[in-house]
Amino acid sequence: MDGGGLPQFSQEDIMSALLSASADRSEKEPEIAANITQQMLHMELDPLPRSMRSRFRDIVERLSPDRIIEVGAGIGHLSAWFHDIWVDSEHPESYVMVEEGNRFGVILHRIVERFDADSWCTVKVGSWDSMASEATAWLAANASTPEAARTGSPLPVPADVIIVHSDWKAQVKNVENALALVRLGGVVLTPEPLVPTADVGEYPSGKPTNDQQMRVEVFNQWIHCMKDWNETQAVGFTEVGGGTLVAIRRLS
Repeated sequence: MDGGGLPQFSQEDIMSALLSASADRSEKEPEIAANITQQMLHMELDPLPRSMRSRFRDIVERLSPDRIIEVGAGIGHLSAWFHDIWVDSEHPESYVMVEEGNRFGVILHRIVERFDADSWCTVKVGSWDSMASEATAWLAANASTPEAARTGSPLPVPADVIIVHSDWKAQVKNVENALALVRLGGVVLTPEPLVPTADVGEYPSGKPTNDQQMRVEVFNQWIHCMKDWNETQAVGFTEVGGGTLVAIRRLS
């Protein structure tokens, strides 16, 4: 019998199971994560909705990645949810938190110290676009080298999981870069960009003059990429309070 008599699962089944909520975890925010959320509110920063953070946590725990990258780590409001599950379970071999702003780097380092994770968790401050380009070039240069013999990687690539919740203007490009850096079968997780609802007026395509028009451009880019990913990769969506979480599993 094909498959040796084992049950066969479609990509749709796999993605649905991947994105489901954990039966063993609640949406209650861990203490350190809750403190960071309050700090964000004082700084007038918008945290991801709690239901989305908890679902990210559920998915990452389910995947149990060895190599994970978080793009747009901010001050660690999502990172703390991950660290919380690894306090009493096996942590990844490598976890890199990427944040473009220097002012947040010190705060992220404090989270690493707070969870005693400096031997396996790294903070990288700078442009994800530049880091991704460097990592892509490194992968190409080492393509013929056995993975166990590769050295000098700028990021833990190919990664098992990359999470992107960066600035909305660069989100689609950041997801594209992430997808190139996960292994076959690896997963990119990201919130779906907000659907533009306001009347943005007339403007030449590709030449937005304000943020509302830019949101239209970004969403159009997202739809264009999503059409391609639906044909070449496995894509799943799940509605949570405050938005939609998207998972893209690399198949090619």
